[in-house]
Amino acid sequence: MSGDRKIDLSYEDLLDLKSKGGIVLVDVREHKEIQETGKLPGSIHIPLGELQQALQSSADDFKAKYEGADLPTKTSELVFSCRGGMRSRKAMAAAQEVGFTNVRHYAGGWLDWEAKTKN
Repeated sequence: MSGDRKIDLSYEDLLDLKSKGGIVLVDVREHKEIQETGKLPGSIHIPLGELQQALQSSADDFKAKYEGADLPTKTSELVFSCRGGMRSRKAMAAAQEVGFTNVRHYAGGWLDWEAKTKN
């Protein structure tokens, strides 16, 4: 990753990237959290504990388990999100451990998204 590439994304950064397309947004919160709040629009829900296994699964298995989504490639632009930024940081490291090189996270997570979209 280059030194000038922003790793910790703000709400505005995320909106900009989403509008340009091409990112894979992954919500790594637990199932219960998603049931209670919903997930970020356009995201794939993969709990943190399943992330490495999911990213190493076959394309067919991934599509079947994760809402019909395509399995990201090792160079896909992955953006992770959680409740407030802690698990999404861990998700970046977990993805890098299995060979994914283009990873970032939405630092504010669901709490920031909810606060910014309520108004």
